[in-house]
This record gives sequence, C-alpha cells and structure tokens, in this order.
Amino acid sequence: MGILELTVRSAVRALLSIGAVAALAGGMAEAQLVGPPQRAPDMLVTSVALDDLRLLVDDLGGTFLAAGQNDAGAPFVFARLPEGLTLGIYTVCTDATATDCRGVEFMAAFGSALTDKDVAAIDRAYSAISVYKPDPDTVHVSRYVILDHGVTWANLRENAVVFEALCARVSERLSGSGPDVPPSP
Repeated sequence: MGILELTVRSAVRALLSIGAVAALAGGMAEAQLVGPPQRAPDMLVTSVALDDLRLLVDDLGGTFLAAGQNDAGAPFVFARLPEGLTLGIYTVCTDATATDCRGVEFMAAFGSALTDKDVAAIDRAYSAISVYKPDPDTVHVSRYVILDHGVTWANLRENAVVFEALCARVSERLSGSGPDVPPSP
C-alpha cells in the first residue's frame, strides 16, 4: 500500500466518522425538539384509553397523581389541576376488554356537612354538573361527557375546564363563602 492509498483511506474513514457523528447529533437534536405527545385541537375523539387521560391531564397543566382500572377494566386517573382541584377522570367502556371507552366522567369530592336539601339546591343551580351527597360528610361533583360519534379534543379539554370552574363555585357554596343557595321548596 502506498502513502497515497493510506491517505485516501484515512480521509474516507474520517469523512465516514464525521458523517456518523453528524447523523447522530442530528438525530439527537431532532429528538430534543420532540416534546410530550399532543393532540390536535380538531382531532375527533370517539374513544379514550389511559394514555389519553394522562395526556388530557398534561394538556390542562395538571399534575398526574395515579392511574388504575376499575373492576371492569376501565381506566381512570387522579390528578391535581393548577388551581388546586384534585379530581378523578374515569371512563365508561362498551366492551368487556375495556378497549372501547366512549364515556368520560370528571369527578371531585368535597368535605361538607350541608344537608341533603342544601346540596340538592346547589345541584339544581348548576345543570352542567351533578352535585350529590354519597354520605353525611362528603359531596361529589361530576360531569359526564359522551363520546359516541365523537367530540373534538378541544371540546373534551373544554369540558374539563368548565368542570374545574364549576367545582370552584360549588366549593365556595359548600364553604359558605359563595353566593347564597336559594332555599329548597
């Protein structure tokens, strides 16, 4: 092998090494540009899975707390939203394998010793949510979204935002610092 051939081989190796490093760095730069998964606002949602619930929490700026499945296998998550509301986001599935979940329920629980009658008055004041007492010291607030035939991702997210805003109002009423609850008939 002559000196010229060795020099050409060394140059080719150097170019290949530089190319490999550049490709690797380019791949790393591309990987760094990719953020957390997102959904397009106009994406039609007809069914949700656990990953969708976690993504919804992230999209709301919330903190993921826990996840699980109910006895039927339907996924759910617990989260804390930026304004402090802790809630559960549950699914209702149409199949035995819990892979076709066409309902989403947002639920929050508050401590309150208000009477059933007072809580029923709050419930009547907010038709977009359900407010009820499962036991003497607890009030549940829930909002159910049906996904049959689809809703956009933006609409599902907005349902969560509306739920959070209404929970703040209910919390004020339960604590006695909100507007007066009209007396029950």
